[in-house]
Amino acid sequence: MSQNKSFLDGLNASGGASTGNQQVVVKLLVSNAIAGSVIGKAGANIEQLQRSSGAHIQLSRSGEFYPRTSDRVLLLSGSLHSVLTAIFLILEKISRDSNTKRQASGNENPSSVPTEEEVKLALSRRLCGLLIGHGGQTVRDFINDSGATIRVQSLSELIPIDHERTITVSGVRDKVLRAVALVLNTLSMHDQYASYMETTLQLATNQGVVLPPRPQVSKNELSGVRAKLSLYLPDEDVGAILGKRGQNLVEIQQSSKVTIRISNRSEMDPETNEREVTLSGTYGALRLAEAMIAERLIQSRNRMQVRDGEDHNGHAGEFHHNKMYLGQRRYNNSRNNNPVNNNVV
Repeated sequence: MSQNKSFLDGLNASGGASTGNQQVVVKLLVSNAIAGSVIGKAGANIEQLQRSSGAHIQLSRSGEFYPRTSDRVLLLSGSLHSVLTAIFLILEKISRDSNTKRQASGNENPSSVPTEEEVKLALSRRLCGLLIGHGGQTVRDFINDSGATIRVQSLSELIPIDHERTITVSGVRDKVLRAVALVLNTLSMHDQYASYMETTLQLATNQGVVLPPRPQVSKNELSGVRAKLSLYLPDEDVGAILGKRGQNLVEIQQSSKVTIRISNRSEMDPETNEREVTLSGTYGALRLAEAMIAERLIQSRNRMQVRDGEDHNGHAGEFHHNKMYLGQRRYNNSRNNNPVNNNVV
């Protein structure tokens, strides 16, 4: 698509590579009707889209929707140029199908005014923060540059188990594609995005493009009881919980409302190389934090398997293969102040 050049023009001036050759991954949310249009009869359309664009296209199965929506997930990967080409061709296909339906209904004189189109992306909460920028400046720059409307899902619309936010880009097609180019180009300059791409593609291969939501904390008599949970993890697993500059740790604590203390390396068990990770909060909050930690460990181990080229444990994410076990749980019932001890190994 020769028009891609105009979408990429001037990105160097923004401080990033504008060759269009950098690798990107983008998760789009589309209606069931659009998904059917993308697939085509016996998958013919999706095969043609891949050949024409050079991008790899994966679509969630029928009945598999993005959490708390009726949208299916369309995962595009490849060079920035090929992914933009794929989005252009998809929008073109949607427009043609819409015109065909209009003509079939007797309206053969479509308006000459360019039709507004919309692209909805899903992105991790942390990467969304990079796009918003300090005080919203980065996303405002994108809007001024592209002329498109960009709406980032508000934090107030999220629930604690949501680990992604949606970005809706709308406007005439050229403006929409320019805005998407700016978003993906900016993301491609960050180390965090490389890790996100690797994890997203690995999980899509192993589990599909729609990941199950984090388990909801069930309401029971213990939900509001203050408790403490100790996990004994190998030193290399602690890095997955901390994240770069402690960002994972901050996110887990803020989302689950627990306090997490990680023992120093000097306190590490010399025989097992394990460190103690202590979580404090309500029983319900601890369950959510435990699920979030488990997710980080699975992602970290999947990345290690990709780098190593083999699965040393036989099955990623099964904690007993990696000697993860739960230490002492202490539930302190504030109503009668009687501690209940439960030792689990």
